Amino acid sequence: MVRSNNLKKLTCAFLCALILVGCGETEDYSFSRDDVNDFLTSDEDYTGETVEPPHDNAGTDDIGAVSGTDENADETEEKELYIGNLTYEEYEALTLAEQDALRAEERAKMTPPYESQILPEYRELYDYNNAVIGYIYIDGTTIDAPVLQTLEDYEYYLHRDIDGVESEPGCIILDADSEIGIGTAKEGYLEGYEPSTIQMVHGHNMRNGTMFGSLLKYADASYAESHSVIEYDSLYEKRSYEVIGAFYSQIYPEDSDEFKYYTYNQLDSKEEYDHWIENIEELALYLRDVPYQYGDEYILLSTCAYQTEDGRFAVFGVRRE
Repeated sequence: MVRSNNLKKLTCAFLCALILVGCGETEDYSFSRDDVNDFLTSDEDYTGETVEPPHDNAGTDDIGAVSGTDENADETEEKELYIGNLTYEEYEALTLAEQDALRAEERAKMTPPYESQILPEYRELYDYNNAVIGYIYIDGTTIDAPVLQTLEDYEYYLHRDIDGVESEPGCIILDADSEIGIGTAKEGYLEGYEPSTIQMVHGHNMRNGTMFGSLLKYADASYAESHSVIEYDSLYEKRSYEVIGAFYSQIYPEDSDEFKYYTYNQLDSKEEYDHWIENIEELALYLRDVPYQYGDEYILLSTCAYQTEDGRFAVFGVRRE
């Protein structure tokens, strides 16, 4: 900015000299480097800031006035933006790939102001890899790992370790269509980045028990009773969920009418919620005596299972803190 201001001043001095010559002055108007420096430092009131014209009704007939500009501005101000410069309806009209790209771009812009609020225990992880968006831990199990998310290629870290090196265990990841939220429940979430209704978390079913290799133990109701709390934190706050139940399912063809649990992330209406929970309850191997209702936040941990082709096993719970 200083360099730009000085350039403007220097240009001004040069133009003044040209004008004087052009007006018939014949004296020597050459100036030295010291003269220029004196000029650049003399105008202490100059800031280089653009002065906005007064916003009143005067001069509406001046050249350059555009009919209807004020009305358009009012419409823009009244437009309730959901993310970036888009309303919720405009965002929903985008393809999934376009939505992911937009969210990745906007999140990159909005996360830095919150960096000072990252919990100390996750500061090093986030600095090491900015794809880390949270952490999952279940006491008494092998589930104890950071959760990563890449919006444009959400399976990227499912097949790579935290260093980005191809790895069979991969990492535990949050589905691209789930939003963990930026901010905290107490202080409020960033607009457009509130947590989605369902946190859809994926991990490999490893034979050595790593990642989600121990998740299938939740097929036993007694195991769920003794491992009922899922600690699933964002970078900014501690969160805990209580296990409700577990179920087997599979990946179905896209044109199938079967209930596809893995396609649900956000439930915007009571009708959507009722449809989702009724199908989940029907699939459930058991339901623990845990209260839950429309408006609650949920978590769903999903992994591969081998009871059928493209089989899946999932544990679901409701947020308590």
